[in-house]
Amino acid sequence: MHFRPMPLLTVLTLAALAFLLTLGVWQSQRMAWKQGELERWQEASANPARDLDEALCVDEPFEGRSIGFLPEERAGNVRVYGRSLDDNRPGWRIFVPVDAPACLDAPLVLAEAAFQPLVENSAPIRMISRWRIEAPPAPGAFTPDSDPAERTFYAFDGPGMAGALSLQEGAISPLWWLAEDTGEPPAFLTSTPPERHFAYAVTWFGMAIALLVVYLVFHAARGRLSFTGRKE
Repeated sequence: MHFRPMPLLTVLTLAALAFLLTLGVWQSQRMAWKQGELERWQEASANPARDLDEALCVDEPFEGRSIGFLPEERAGNVRVYGRSLDDNRPGWRIFVPVDAPACLDAPLVLAEAAFQPLVENSAPIRMISRWRIEAPPAPGAFTPDSDPAERTFYAFDGPGMAGALSLQEGAISPLWWLAEDTGEPPAFLTSTPPERHFAYAVTWFGMAIALLVVYLVFHAARGRLSFTGRKE
């Protein structure tokens, strides 16, 4: 075998291969993690819903865990922009503070109480009767500013929400809140299911193989790669 690699092309190819293989491995890991989360959710959903203390303090808490009933509700509410789970309408998710279990560092946790459509008179306010643990959404680069004076928010804002509810800063737990439970897996598990991660991984690994084949064929066409020995 005779092989004289082209230096610059080889460096670029190795960098591209490393990038493609990293993406393939990452998608494989995401597939395994998401499959494990789905199995845990399915196992938990087959059992009776836990109360909040059991779900957060006794069991290992995880997003999507069903809560059987709410603790004592406090006065006041805040609105968080979102979409209804039944028909994907834009509107306001109305959250109320409820007593948090002792294992949390904050005395209160927010619980979704109702959904108010954004367009007035389009539909009545829908009350929430089932809950599950959810990680509050953090603000992103393009998230609109909150308006604590109007109790209006577009992502979780612990200090702002506490101020809007006339509570001390740090009174609301930033770890979890209680969102509407439809009995279906959480959206973060179903929007990109494990099968899609597998397809992504196959795509990245396939691109890596194709790149390596093109690299070798290119060298063979230039006389830099031969499997029959170097010709004198």
